[in-house]
Amino acid sequence: MTDSFSRWVHLLRRPIDLGWERLRASYATALGLCFAVLVLRSHARILQAHLWAEDGAVFLSDALAHGLGATFKPYAGYLHVVPRLVAWGLSLLPIEAFALGLAFVTLALNAAVFALIARERYRWLVPHDGVRLLTAVAFCFLPGTWEVTGNLANLHSVLFYGAMLVAIQDLDRPLGLADGLVLLAGASSAGESVLLAPVFLLRGVMRWRDGRPAREVLWEGLAVAVLTVPAGVNMVLFRQSGMPASDFAHWPLSRMAEHLWHTFNVRYVLHPVLGDGGTLSYFRRPLAVRMAVACGFIAVLVLGIRRVPARPRVLLLAACACVFLLIPLTWYVRSGSAEYPTFGAFRDPGVVEDRYMLFALPAGVVLWVAALARFRSLFGAGLCVAVMVLALPRWTFEPWGPERDWAPSARLIRVTRETPGAEASVPINPIGWSFHVRSASRSEP
Repeated sequence: MTDSFSRWVHLLRRPIDLGWERLRASYATALGLCFAVLVLRSHARILQAHLWAEDGAVFLSDALAHGLGATFKPYAGYLHVVPRLVAWGLSLLPIEAFALGLAFVTLALNAAVFALIARERYRWLVPHDGVRLLTAVAFCFLPGTWEVTGNLANLHSVLFYGAMLVAIQDLDRPLGLADGLVLLAGASSAGESVLLAPVFLLRGVMRWRDGRPAREVLWEGLAVAVLTVPAGVNMVLFRQSGMPASDFAHWPLSRMAEHLWHTFNVRYVLHPVLGDGGTLSYFRRPLAVRMAVACGFIAVLVLGIRRVPARPRVLLLAACACVFLLIPLTWYVRSGSAEYPTFGAFRDPGVVEDRYMLFALPAGVVLWVAALARFRSLFGAGLCVAVMVLALPRWTFEPWGPERDWAPSARLIRVTRETPGAEASVPINPIGWSFHVRSASRSEP
């Protein structure tokens, strides 16, 4: 009787277990969770929808003036193909729907990138499906997401990490069409994606040494080309843009090293474990205490990474190294950015909202999750939960700024475009930003 009962229990549990496995491994599940979290965090901005910075001043303005012709128009020295396509598509709808539609579309794009880590092809790095699902959700709580998520102006930063996630997936699986689309989106809209070209070159070499067919290794070569060719175009555009040169190249080596160490220490060692408050507390401690804490965390990280199989470990470390190059690249191309508090000693809690705080942190979280999950899956899951819990003080993304009611702005845009010879300045967020709109009859073709 007992054996018969056990068999029945086993038969009943099997479909449940199989269904749970599929649910945990589902990209769609991760996408839905990330989107729900981002919408909940952004609910105030959705209820009081308006535009942020370049979303109006550049992307909507150019979409209204040039239509699809604005797609390859550079801004700030590089291409923004995906943001311009989104702005153009939404501009075809009634203007009253633009701000709210933009919020939902960009949040969906952010969620789509964050959810990539939950796919089965990352099992070689983090074997437990549930831990990868939690990692995807943890991305939604990182510093910098206040400004980065939910707008076109900073979409390039999210697309960059999409390219990073494609780079570290299982070498036994050839790159697919979806991977190519992610890379194309990043290369055409995030000039910094070229930093990941060496990782795809490494992938190609490793797959070639495995004896993979040439047609499969070719995809890695195409990935390198996709990331590199637009970067060459962006270099020309950047030089033509006349943007002010950075003084970072003239810094003393000691000053460069200090800023690089602080940035590395915060993004890869401290913040994924300690969160905002813990990292602030760390920088208030004596030097000896800081050295001991940093060395202790690095030791744990090294021991965990040593447990990761050689191939994913090499690929992950290469990706993290290339992602970190984003920091000095930003300092070099953006005048004055090296002086930002986000890149120095972490002493101001206000910097967690700044878009630059996100730089390298997703790679740091993946590094820690991969390391801790090799001790116990529970440790990796615990880290992800800690990232979410420690972010509770900044749970809500409040409205962008004082401009919160899109209806009057949309009415002004519509009336101006329908009135021959009319022009108007439409205020947007943050304070001091606006965009110029003119009659449709006067807009450039």
